[in-house]
Amino acid sequence: MRRAAVGALCALALAGALIAAGCSGGCGAAARSVADRLLPYPETTMWAPEPQPESFVDSYADATGAGWNHVYLVDAADADGNVRELQLICFGATFDGEGWLEIDAKGGSGVRYGPVGEGDVPGPAASALG
Repeated sequence: MRRAAVGALCALALAGALIAAGCSGGCGAAARSVADRLLPYPETTMWAPEPQPESFVDSYADATGAGWNHVYLVDAADADGNVRELQLICFGATFDGEGWLEIDAKGGSGVRYGPVGEGDVPGPAASALG
């Protein structure tokens, strides 16, 4: 019974994400992020070059109304050099395009991220991203 309830919840979250994906105003990005957090995807550490400031694909007003959140799609690689696209939301600012990010990824979203030095990026990840 519990497995059925979890499956139903996941199906509802996915349906909501698909419906909201076409919405403007950041709804699609937020829905994707929420779905990735709710669905039973494994979490893995990945690395990516920090995106250029103006390369965001969407932006929307933040919760305070005083600033903007910017949505980026980046190619990221794990420690073995496996690459996939991740969505990162930069809250209240833009990235500066300098250096590398270490990303805790779940599904297609970066759940947490922070700057790291180039020496902290595993060789296979750096090589895969060129």
